[in-house]
Amino acid sequence: MYFSVFQRVSSLSFCQHLSLIWFVLWLQWGTDGAVVHLYVSPSGSDSNTGLQSSTPVKSLQHAVDLLQSKDIQGNTIFVELMQGYYDLTSTLTFAHAINGTAVFRAFQGQEVHLTGGRHILSDHFKHVTDTKVQQRLHEVVRTKVLELDLTAVGITNLGSLTTYGIRRSTWTAPLELFINGKPLRLAQWPNEKFINILSVPDGEKGRRFTYNAGGRDVAWTQETEPWVYGWWYWSWADESLPVAHVDAHNHTITLAQDSQFGVHVGHYIPGFPTGGSQQGGYFQVINMLSELDEPGEYYIDRTSKKLYLWPNTPLQTLTSSDIVYVSMLSRCIRIESVAQKLNFEDFTVENCRQHGVSIASGHDITFKNMEIKNTGSYAINCEGDCRRVSVLASEIHDTCGGVLIKGGDPKTLTSSEVLLQDNHVWDFSRTAAIPCNAFEIGGIHVTVSHNYIHHGQYTGILWTGNDHVIEYNHVHHMCWNSSDCGAIHSTLDWTWRGNIIRKNHIHHTLRYFPGADVRGIMLDDEYSSVLIEGNVFYDNEVHANIGGGRDNIIRQNVMYNATKSSIQVDGRGLGSTVLSISYKENNNKPITHIKWLNVIHWIHKPTGNQIYDNIFYNPRGIERIHYSGSNLERKDYFDVHNNFRAYSPGDFWSPKDADFRLRCNAVQWADEEQFPSPVSVDDVGPQVPTGPNYLRARRHPASARTTAVPVACDSSTVVPATTAPRGSYMPDGSSPNTLYPNIPKEGCWFVVDHCPKAPAAEGTHKDDIGTQAGTEEGCLARAAQQWRYCGSSPTGQVVAVYGPTGAMTVAGDGCFSAEYGCRTQNPGFHRDTWAEQHQNASHDEAACLARAAAQWTFCGSHADRPITSIYRPTGHFRTAGAGCWIKILSCPADHTLQGYFYDAWGATNLATDHDRDECLDRADRFWKQCGSHDNAPVTAFYRPSGASRTVP
Repeated sequence: MYFSVFQRVSSLSFCQHLSLIWFVLWLQWGTDGAVVHLYVSPSGSDSNTGLQSSTPVKSLQHAVDLLQSKDIQGNTIFVELMQGYYDLTSTLTFAHAINGTAVFRAFQGQEVHLTGGRHILSDHFKHVTDTKVQQRLHEVVRTKVLELDLTAVGITNLGSLTTYGIRRSTWTAPLELFINGKPLRLAQWPNEKFINILSVPDGEKGRRFTYNAGGRDVAWTQETEPWVYGWWYWSWADESLPVAHVDAHNHTITLAQDSQFGVHVGHYIPGFPTGGSQQGGYFQVINMLSELDEPGEYYIDRTSKKLYLWPNTPLQTLTSSDIVYVSMLSRCIRIESVAQKLNFEDFTVENCRQHGVSIASGHDITFKNMEIKNTGSYAINCEGDCRRVSVLASEIHDTCGGVLIKGGDPKTLTSSEVLLQDNHVWDFSRTAAIPCNAFEIGGIHVTVSHNYIHHGQYTGILWTGNDHVIEYNHVHHMCWNSSDCGAIHSTLDWTWRGNIIRKNHIHHTLRYFPGADVRGIMLDDEYSSVLIEGNVFYDNEVHANIGGGRDNIIRQNVMYNATKSSIQVDGRGLGSTVLSISYKENNNKPITHIKWLNVIHWIHKPTGNQIYDNIFYNPRGIERIHYSGSNLERKDYFDVHNNFRAYSPGDFWSPKDADFRLRCNAVQWADEEQFPSPVSVDDVGPQVPTGPNYLRARRHPASARTTAVPVACDSSTVVPATTAPRGSYMPDGSSPNTLYPNIPKEGCWFVVDHCPKAPAAEGTHKDDIGTQAGTEEGCLARAAQQWRYCGSSPTGQVVAVYGPTGAMTVAGDGCFSAEYGCRTQNPGFHRDTWAEQHQNASHDEAACLARAAAQWTFCGSHADRPITSIYRPTGHFRTAGAGCWIKILSCPADHTLQGYFYDAWGATNLATDHDRDECLDRADRFWKQCGSHDNAPVTAFYRPSGASRTVP
């Protein structure tokens, strides 16, 4: 509703009448319709005009209400907040339209705090004298703990403890305690780490579980409102739950409500994170007076209305200089959708039970150089369709979430124009983990740029929607209290396409708890169409993953020192157990927007992914690309090519200083490939000072970053070994054909033992069609064609031999192996009966060919006994054995390189015999050495796993 100040006059005193009349006259005749300054001070009076710094108003809500005057609207209004604490008694609400622009800012950079709390003087806190309370405390802390009678200071609204954790992103905290701007926590045990669940007497869906607390649970039975917080089933799902009963005799807790996923036995061992099958099943007890045993903890007895605490001050007590607050308001600031063109600058918002700022579909709202801290949930929550909302150069910490914002139109892909830039966000998951992200963005085209995000229990940036740009951020120490997590993370919906993650520094995302791996960037559950480009990753468990999605591109990144693998890929959708949200909601609906025309065929195959032009460095034994599943190393699934493995840390300027400028062997490769210079640590994170002026003035200037001079490059190599592993039993062109030595060295030849439909074709003869094909591939493909021509007899076979190389294959029925002998098996060709009976290998080519690596391992992995699996209905085969082998049919730029050979140089200098990724990358190097001709492909075979890669 629009209203003028005159509509409020009837309720005012005579002096207030005069002040308001003067205020309106000044607006009409003294501002020229351009700029108005309205002053507010905790020591002001709402009977003042507020038009001069000497006559400020007192109430922030009064200042907001004055903005609605028709005589002031249309101007640019600076609401100047003068020094002090503004303790709100109700939410500061913007409920009406503002035709002009209103800027709420600290006057002349003074220290301003807007709080949703109540200030408590230190002399209200007393030492505990009640013997019953003392007996519930550990003896060593009884003289340390202070108590506050909340009713004596007029506080009766204590709020309620409610469940927080996964799927509760906008939790409202009860009354909380803060000393000198820092939060205290509810008393808990253990103070760090967790307790394992030992058994679940009623099964995983029950509410009872046992534990070992070393006898301290006797005191728990006296607690009036005990709670537990834990990771009950998964290490990616935390949850607090009320306790119905503690049985100290049997060391059993009974929950008052079900956990979302159930409860199971825990395997948590501090410092030893086990795998996914052992995740979850560990907890802490919270909200227990008997566990108030270290500084920084507190407990509220809701029956007696008393608060107990052990102060987290240097002296571990309270003095008159300590500033103590308890939170009272759910939301400190509320902006309704009609209120637009609002700016907030240069002050602190704190002590709010839920949000610091809550916005309903806000448009044209900016937060700049703000500090928002000590909130129960997200510091800023913009719900609905938010447009042109900006959070700039601000500091957010000690919250349960930084900024949650969505905007734009998903149907038309209209941009939200939301900007989150140059912010510093840390310790943003102080209570729960999973729902509390530094930034949770959704909708269309939110830009997240130049932010410094660190120390979060779970994800730093969680996104949904389309066309977002996440760039030049510095993100580290994420996922430190969880698993199956990404520092930057999204999941599930195939329609959320067109997102870009580029030029970020992402590091120290490491897993300390049981469960699945944590990643720098996590594309979860078939997430698709993301460009991951130009980032610097280092010291993460896994730098990035592709979780079964499609059309993702990972290129031109530096990936340094992963502890598990640089990149993980999988095909989880192939089993049809993962369904995209969009598939469930939008299946059978017409999709007409041009951006969707090429993706309307909803398939579960991980097609169209590309991983190329990246630089890797890992210690020996750490994979660059880990394929989680079989039969995934397909170019149509994951096109992996033209990546470079740095030989040593010396290929970078100074990794310990986050200086990943390239040098030595890496810079030579980068120059050849026109690889862009890695983004500098100086160019990520905020590029301007952050937070209010009063905080910046207290800080010491940052010292200049120094980088050590690197050691000289070492480009020496070792003369390659001369002993090659043995070639395959079935000749493949790497050595002479000893099975059919009399076949001429030209043309394509058949050896047919039985041809019921054309007996004249039996015997050995030249195949004119295969000869005309003129290639080894064309010749060998003729074996299966001829077998079918002969009637596909189960008792017959057709051998095709390509004369120039001696390579051959066998066509017929079933799955066979060709080997030099395994244990009691004689050399020769043998039907793989076990695979046919147990894996349908006589009809499943992939299952048949996968047997080569399994059998070679089963037989002892001997270098002189490779094994070839042959799927005879097609004649296709795969060899497993030792070494990295290269096949070059034609090398226009170097005629000395041709044929099928063991890569001895790579084995000696690059460990290609043991590093699959390094072996497969050799296809790129040889192809370029041969001139990069599309009609002259090069294939690398990593025989230990049977993997291969052909370039192009």
